[in-house]
Amino acid sequence: MTLPSSRERRFVLVAILLLGATTRAGADSVTTAPDSLDLRGCLDTAMSRNRELIQARERIEEVEGDRIVVRSRFMPNVQLTASYDALRNERLGDTQDQLASELLLQQRLFEFGPDAASEIALRSDLRNAVFDYQDKVYEITSRVWEVFHLILLQDEQINLRRSSKAAFEALLARQEARFEKRLASEEDKLLAELNVLEEDLEINKIIRGQFRNKMELMRLIGQPIGVELHLRGTLAPFAIDEGQAVQVAVARDVQIGISQQLVDEQRRVVREIGWEYAPDLDIDAGLQDGRRRAGVSVGREGDTWGVNMETGFAISEEDRPEDTDEVTWSARIQARIPIFEGGARLGREALQLARLRRLQARLRDLRAGVELQVRQAYQSMLEEQEKLGLQEQRVVIERRRLEISQLLRDKGQGNEAQLEAVRNQFFSAQRNLFANQETYISRQAQLRRLMGYVE
Repeated sequence: MTLPSSRERRFVLVAILLLGATTRAGADSVTTAPDSLDLRGCLDTAMSRNRELIQARERIEEVEGDRIVVRSRFMPNVQLTASYDALRNERLGDTQDQLASELLLQQRLFEFGPDAASEIALRSDLRNAVFDYQDKVYEITSRVWEVFHLILLQDEQINLRRSSKAAFEALLARQEARFEKRLASEEDKLLAELNVLEEDLEINKIIRGQFRNKMELMRLIGQPIGVELHLRGTLAPFAIDEGQAVQVAVARDVQIGISQQLVDEQRRVVREIGWEYAPDLDIDAGLQDGRRRAGVSVGREGDTWGVNMETGFAISEEDRPEDTDEVTWSARIQARIPIFEGGARLGREALQLARLRRLQARLRDLRAGVELQVRQAYQSMLEEQEKLGLQEQRVVIERRRLEISQLLRDKGQGNEAQLEAVRNQFFSAQRNLFANQETYISRQAQLRRLMGYVE
């Protein structure tokens, strides 16, 4: 008997939970001004308004609509049929006409045997739609997390650059004063101006990059692009160890989930192989009493047997002999029993078992592959984190070297080439530090994407 399987109920439950979470996210999101958002507000808004997620949810709704169509075969089908036949004989000059109408009810009572092809196709469509939505959620939320923290980082970088610019402006003012007193050369003054211009260029570059990130964030959360945006928050430390990260990733990975469902489907196919040795039954039984008639039939469609019921009532009908009002019944049973078919069934059984083993091996390989990817991503994040700390120390050292070189130059104990080299090393170290900061955020976002985990 075909009923919603536990596997399909899990699919529907996942879809309902995902859709419900999205609805709650839209309902519970803080109704603050769109120009002031924290990370939770951005994620909630993205879940409810991101256009790609909306399309993925509508795809699930499409499959749910198709499910109603597929399951409608178990619902009653009521129809009214009417017919009119006329025959005229020109030689006799008379017309013989007949009018008949009948109210007919048909319904499939239940099915048995292997799952119907329409049910298998429905499960496949629902599986693909749900997992596609899940994958899109991971993609969008991880990108929102990354862009959000890049914008916050760029705010800090702008402030640091402006502080550095202020220090260089103070140095420029001092060099201009010394130049007026002929205590410094024009080369020293121009070098101080270049330091200020260098910071201006970097500040402008960061501001433009931040503006591009803000536009992308507005699109990700489904808001009009170009709206002034201010974010609130800080970068929280990644508090999950490597082993926990692997467990979370394996439990949430989309490809592993799909592969697990395919293994379950193949197990069902293997279990149903035995039905190939069942006899093909074809049964029809009916009863007619005057205007009323009823019948039951058992037949096979594809690999599935179905039990159907039909009953009709003649509202008006053609003239019949009087003896047709008697109760009549009919029955027909036909069975085809397979005994040996040249080993074809044995071959199909071997094929399905081999396919099951292949899918199981693929599932194990996917789990191992996800574990490898997560561990590599975790180590890459740790590498960038350690590199970030070292680069911060290097910037402090290069800054101090620049100050010392400038003091030595002012006292006439240094040369221009040495000062220029130290200056270039400082700006290079500062640029590398900012690049390392962005890389660290990107590596953490990549790890979160693999885990399907945001906060």
